[in-house]
Amino acid sequence: MAMSRTMPHSDENGSSRSRTFDQPVIKQIGIVLYDGFSLVGAGTLIETLHIANELQASIEGLPLTYSIVLLSARGGIVACSSSICVCTERLDGRRSRACDALYVAGGAGVADALADDGLIELLRTAPSMSAVISALGSGHALLTAAGLSCNTCASQGRDLFTHDYPVRPREERSHALMYALGLLKRDLGYDVASLAAERLLDNQHMSIMLSEIATPSAAEKAQESARWLERNCERPVSVIDAAQTAAMSGRNFSRHFKRQMGLTPSQYLLNARIKLSCELLTNSELPIDKIARRTGLSSGERLSKLFRKQFSMSPAEYRARKREESIG
Repeated sequence: MAMSRTMPHSDENGSSRSRTFDQPVIKQIGIVLYDGFSLVGAGTLIETLHIANELQASIEGLPLTYSIVLLSARGGIVACSSSICVCTERLDGRRSRACDALYVAGGAGVADALADDGLIELLRTAPSMSAVISALGSGHALLTAAGLSCNTCASQGRDLFTHDYPVRPREERSHALMYALGLLKRDLGYDVASLAAERLLDNQHMSIMLSEIATPSAAEKAQESARWLERNCERPVSVIDAAQTAAMSGRNFSRHFKRQMGLTPSQYLLNARIKLSCELLTNSELPIDKIARRTGLSSGERLSKLFRKQFSMSPAEYRARKREESIG
């Protein structure tokens, strides 16, 4: 099949990971701390992702949840620049592999952290452990010392950190918020990022911040519409409905969607319904007709025709084969 019933989410370098529809989707975000880190930047990132979790709980079909883990070179208690202590886990290869993205905090303590060879070595090896790594504020100095580039800065298309550390608290909050909203936009779409910005900013600053992460491009609109089709494939939705989510005419939407996704919206929707049918056949005892109705395919007869065309077997045969595979 050309697509699967998944919720895609992107990491900082634009690659995508996917989780199956019937499993909870948890994206783990690691924040690397050290004595003297700034609570402003790290706290802003945490607050924004917490708001994103709250928003998703109220929006049907958005199952991605952010989980924050605080890390340091040796684990244990770490004090921020204002002497507030937090408990951290040890940053190592196992932890790096478990994180979808790592952010290195900035702060006045970065000068001393630069002399910590253990921390620098851990940062140097983190990308090889599949974690994408970026910096908050003056944390970019630690990435530079580890021989790494700041992916977040690169994604903004300019060097935000031409000044020496430490970065002023107001700037750190703005930078961290920009990065967090950019992450939400990539993972969940522009609308969710905009709702989060409304919670955090007044109208004037919200307009500035949203202009920084830019209005959605045609490609991003197509990807958001694809997510919408996946979330709503069990309902009697149409291509026109999906086009409205992208604020496009039906004709323009279909053209842009196929260019970006490799399928027409109708094909994408049909594949989403077939994939959901496969999951229900595998993981439930529902009758074929009921599965067809629950996946927007109207009847068991239509579902059977699609399965014979797609898999050269009936839905019942597909269910039996999957049960045999699970036993074996």
